[in-house]
Amino acid sequence: MAGILLHYAPMSKSLFTYGTLEIPQVVQIITGQILTGVPARLEGYARYQLKNQAYPGIIQEADASITGTLYLDLDDMLVARIDEYEDTCYERRSLQVITKNGMTVAAQAYVVAQENRELLSSRPWDQERFIREELDVFLRSIVS
Repeated sequence: MAGILLHYAPMSKSLFTYGTLEIPQVVQIITGQILTGVPARLEGYARYQLKNQAYPGIIQEADASITGTLYLDLDDMLVARIDEYEDTCYERRSLQVITKNGMTVAAQAYVVAQENRELLSSRPWDQERFIREELDVFLRSIVS
């Protein structure tokens, strides 16, 4: 009797990132790979620094938009590694983002869950300041 050959094709996902996961050194430590992303924008969301943390979170906010990096075609294993890295205050949601060339793409993003909104400060997150003042310590914390 012949065996049945099952073919497993992992689902690929697109992930919109807007904080530490835009920084190549962070992505390489988390995923073990160098990922190439494309610039993208998310409408209807705002980015704020989390209280007592160096990294940001996003929430829905009318008339707001944020820029970030869109990683395309991530396999389930890479997404699982990123899920493990992300703080428990987030939930991964499916959203629509707009690439630099104007194309709308379905992607997932880590959004601060409604029940965790009090963890956000009112201060917008500044990536340049983070890289200049916090990145070295942050990288050491995720390596250990």
